[in-house]
Amino acid sequence: MTGQTLTPEQIGIGMRISIHPHTDAFVDVILAALEETTTTAQQRGILQNLVIETGEVSTYVGVRSGEAGQQLAEYATTLIAAASRASNRAHLTSHLLLSRGCPGEAACELVPGEVPAETHVDLELTGLPAVAAWSLYPLADDGLPHMEPIMAAIDAAKSSGIDVVSEHYATVLRGDLAEVLALVVNAWGRVGEQVPHVVSHVSISLDSPSAAAEPAQAEAGAR
Repeated sequence: MTGQTLTPEQIGIGMRISIHPHTDAFVDVILAALEETTTTAQQRGILQNLVIETGEVSTYVGVRSGEAGQQLAEYATTLIAAASRASNRAHLTSHLLLSRGCPGEAACELVPGEVPAETHVDLELTGLPAVAAWSLYPLADDGLPHMEPIMAAIDAAKSSGIDVVSEHYATVLRGDLAEVLALVVNAWGRVGEQVPHVVSHVSISLDSPSAAAEPAQAEAGAR
């Protein structure tokens, strides 16, 4: 494939995303968020570039053409923010699995260093504070290094200006929902320029009751 311009569909770029509103009206919230996200994608002119399939567990979003990272980040941000607003800011969790490259979505003919670079993702702030547990998995074959790109991505995250803490099996990110998702997608895209298949998993929480309880516990302990 040397010398060819590969489309996102040929590379195999997409994600699975699920949203979990912690409210009795979760069905209405999910359906309203999906409808708003579809309408927004259509207004932005990216709907025709995407393959969207919603199932019992999650929604698959594959990218046919255009700026893959930007479109996936916009879709995810819109969906999560819409669900948060529809639930009147009830506790909301979301899980994303991003995959770039073979196997599964494309023939395994991608060569390290020859996969087209992703355009840097830029998102408008949502005003929604989010915390995310983020993991990055370069699926390196033929002896390619895997820890180096992971550590480089974490270092880039730490220099981004948002709160970054290393924990067991994940890196915790705190910031505006848009900042968090842009960081995750940008890191995943950069690693994918060198590693033919890279996966990233992120669990996001908005308006967690645990976060609301922490100040009260700290105040009680200070008395």
